[in-house]
Amino acid sequence: MPRRYREHDQRVVTDLSGMWDFAFLGEVDPDTVSVTELRFDDPAGTYMAAVPGCFDATPALAGRRGLAAYRRRILLADATPHRLFLEGVHHWCRVFVDGQPLRDHAGGFTRFATELRGHQVGEAELVVLVDNRFDSERSPLHLEYFDWYHFGGIAGGAELHRLGNLWIDSVQVTTISISPPTLQVRIAYGGVRPAGATALTITLDGRHVFSETLKLDGVEGVVERTFEAPDAALWSPEAPNLHMLHVRLENEPMEGDEGPPASDDLRTRIGLRIVEVCGQEIRINGTAVRLLGFNRHAAHPQFGHAIPAMVQLSDVQQLRDLGANFVRGSHYPQDPGFLDLCDEAGLCVWSEAIGWQHTALHLTDPHFAGAQAHHIDEMVAAAYNHPSIIIWGILNESHSHDPACRPAYAALLDKLRELDASRPVTYACNHPFDDVCFDLVDIIAVNCYPGWYGSEIALIPEELDRIAAQVDGPQGQSDKPLIISEIGAGAIYGWRDWHGARWTEQYQVALLETVIQHLFRDRDRYAGLAIWQFCDIRASEAVQKILGRPRGFNNKGVVDEYRRPKLAYEAVKRAFHALNESEL
Repeated sequence: MPRRYREHDQRVVTDLSGMWDFAFLGEVDPDTVSVTELRFDDPAGTYMAAVPGCFDATPALAGRRGLAAYRRRILLADATPHRLFLEGVHHWCRVFVDGQPLRDHAGGFTRFATELRGHQVGEAELVVLVDNRFDSERSPLHLEYFDWYHFGGIAGGAELHRLGNLWIDSVQVTTISISPPTLQVRIAYGGVRPAGATALTITLDGRHVFSETLKLDGVEGVVERTFEAPDAALWSPEAPNLHMLHVRLENEPMEGDEGPPASDDLRTRIGLRIVEVCGQEIRINGTAVRLLGFNRHAAHPQFGHAIPAMVQLSDVQQLRDLGANFVRGSHYPQDPGFLDLCDEAGLCVWSEAIGWQHTALHLTDPHFAGAQAHHIDEMVAAAYNHPSIIIWGILNESHSHDPACRPAYAALLDKLRELDASRPVTYACNHPFDDVCFDLVDIIAVNCYPGWYGSEIALIPEELDRIAAQVDGPQGQSDKPLIISEIGAGAIYGWRDWHGARWTEQYQVALLETVIQHLFRDRDRYAGLAIWQFCDIRASEAVQKILGRPRGFNNKGVVDEYRRPKLAYEAVKRAFHALNESEL
């Protein structure tokens, strides 16, 4: 999904979205492929693929796993550096230009870039080998047992940037104070040579707020500046005010320079707000906020992970209609276009690194740990400036009760704090009675399914009370916010009967109404609720999973996979709106 605003004025950016040449290679080792000998003329119709798109969501290749090749022509307009951005490739890829391999990448939900230098000027052939098979060596973060369907392909956008001789790599904006509104701007830059005297200019909503002449001595570096923005309105779920920050670096071209001048700009939309944990409360701009919302998978049966803008918008509209102010991105980083919509709608987001039920086998493996740390780098870099993101998370339902896993939890949470000290960190735990890592986080989050797995609806209050008592008592975490990060029941869309048994829409209504009524009876203890889940999703292909997933779907959504509301939709909507109105 495209961004909601143009990021560059001075930089030449080519959108590579559209139909690419395509070949499905199947059970082929990528290391044996000669990309100059590939054929893209399959008469069965699989000679083209959409970018963005998931090839295994199309009728011709539905459910197929294997190696695929994407190809298109690109224009390298001059000899200065160019950069190819890919928003998300599932699960592993290798990028070639004119037959030369440039880089590999693993992990499908984050943006990455490929540098092009020393190239021939003119048209070039871009080929991306894409592999959606499960391979723990090539792609350790995508594992077959995960309880969601892993689609494959170039699921995000693709762009070619002509950088010139001086460029801005990133701009990160942090709210330092809300009274007066004060921003810290961190600008990372690069270049092909020392740039000398360079004018730095920053505007906010078109108004000049800062300027300075810098001497950029090296070919890369970081500039940090802090300034007040007294006229800026704050961002909150109730008033999601946004501002456009525009940074420019401008330098006179030197003799012998080729291509564009040594200057660049980057525009990023921001929201001024401070997120804090104060005792049992999560606060935005000093005001306690109770989070009411859903877990959301970025998946659709027709589009896989490449969800069109219309569906993204529909999701946000339905979430707001439900009275939600909170979305947990389960269980991987969300599309930047969806985050743009959350920024605008005032939906608070828990952004989570990819993961599901990892054991010590994974969490003590240096290969896995390194891949997870790199993935967290990319997640934070891509989403840092979204004010809607108020929580970073890791390692959903992994073995936080195993002391052998504690060092990995500590390292990854420390990594998040190192990258961004302005947001609280957490993980979703499904072993609350013997967890050994709760002390490492800012927010306690518990996944539990009373009334669905192994107990009846009547026992839900007792089980929720036991969890809260354990967190506050033996776990000693009474000074931290507590979120129920998953809870819910499956319901098959349209199945209703007088018995109201499991899998009926009536059972889902009864369970969720019981949860919401009990959870917020003691309104001072629970900081939030994320119902599992917003929409039904295709589940894992593993036989033991499918046998417990009618239709091959996780059916716990309050809407089905096509976003058609179940009975629970209106029940949750009534409850959430009543809770919201009680706080007015």
